[in-house]
Amino acid sequence: MTLPSAASGFGSTRKVLLVAPVPTHPSFTGASARVRHMAEALAALGHEVHFLHLQQPLRFPDGAMREYWNDRLHVFRGLSPASCLGRARRKALRLTAKSLHLNLPVDSYFDPAAARYLTGLVARRPFDVVIVSYVFYSRLLGALPAGVLRLLDTHDVFSDRYQLYREQGQAGEFFSTGPAEEGKALDRADVVLAIQELDARHFREISRSPVAVVGHLAPPLDPAPAEDAPEGGAVLFVGGPMGINVHGVDWFLDQVLPLVRREVPGAELWLVGGIGDRIRGRPAVRRFGFVDGLGDIYRRAAVVINPQQFGTGLSIKSVDALQHGRPLVTTVSGARGLEDGAGGAFLQAESAEAFAGHLVALLREPTRRAALARHAAAFARSYYQRNLEALAGVVSGTVGR
Repeated sequence: MTLPSAASGFGSTRKVLLVAPVPTHPSFTGASARVRHMAEALAALGHEVHFLHLQQPLRFPDGAMREYWNDRLHVFRGLSPASCLGRARRKALRLTAKSLHLNLPVDSYFDPAAARYLTGLVARRPFDVVIVSYVFYSRLLGALPAGVLRLLDTHDVFSDRYQLYREQGQAGEFFSTGPAEEGKALDRADVVLAIQELDARHFREISRSPVAVVGHLAPPLDPAPAEDAPEGGAVLFVGGPMGINVHGVDWFLDQVLPLVRREVPGAELWLVGGIGDRIRGRPAVRRFGFVDGLGDIYRRAAVVINPQQFGTGLSIKSVDALQHGRPLVTTVSGARGLEDGAGGAFLQAESAEAFAGHLVALLREPTRRAALARHAAAFARSYYQRNLEALAGVVSGTVGR
């Protein structure tokens, strides 16, 4: 694949700082993978990339990150008494909001000490572009001097997010704020990065800032043929222990897998990642935990699934399956942001019966699996190229201004 470079019409090499509260290495979550792959894409475009990790004290070992970033890693740990007290207050506020299904002010996570650290860092090592992850850290953009291109990578939509969980009878997770508050956060950026078009439409309705769509930037891998499993095969799900994932996997185990096993008795669900800690005592399930280097487990599985029933943003686990060139069956929710690949690059189901039907056909027909895998890999190449070029245009200042 030919990558656009800084010299191919996208402007000169720039010094870029990524700011995020998640580690880039290891990248066990979609958010971590998003930041890591964005860093890799920026480097591939010829830019000098640094990373500021907004780390909670003692929460993440950073050996793997230091090995990757070397002197381009900067860490804010927030060890001052004021920072610790502020974290305790914010944690109490978040727990209350989650239990009562309430929105929070968008700046509820803001730590003034982090802003001071960023100001000092930029003064010592001037940057041309700063990309801050998440609307609830957007106030950090105010710590930057004039002339720095301020980008806000949203990752997701957080307006009234609690309602999604309440409608599904689920406990609230992560963060929820009101549309006016989210719009205030977006207005702080020179350009807002949306991870998919539906998010971009929402952001344009509530903010004056220009919005560019930059989807997930995982580079496509050279697909390898999967091992054909005798009479049945492995159905793979890779994900963390979040409630949305648990809800989707429970739905799959209750309503889909029994239908599949009537037709393909040897079929079983493989769980990789933290999700295995939340799913126990279920038949026809194998739990692998965290796996270093997912390529092998993807190759061994016959089919990859994303049974997510609700959510916002982009389901990065679906992109990862396509990136690995694997046959994917997903729900409508799991296909958000990838709709143009439905029916060609992956199979989409609107009911448990349709989901089971797709799986049975794929598990029985190796030729059909192989054809879908080829289409998945081709889609992943096109998707990556499109998003890489969008990122290049934004960082160069030629898009969204």
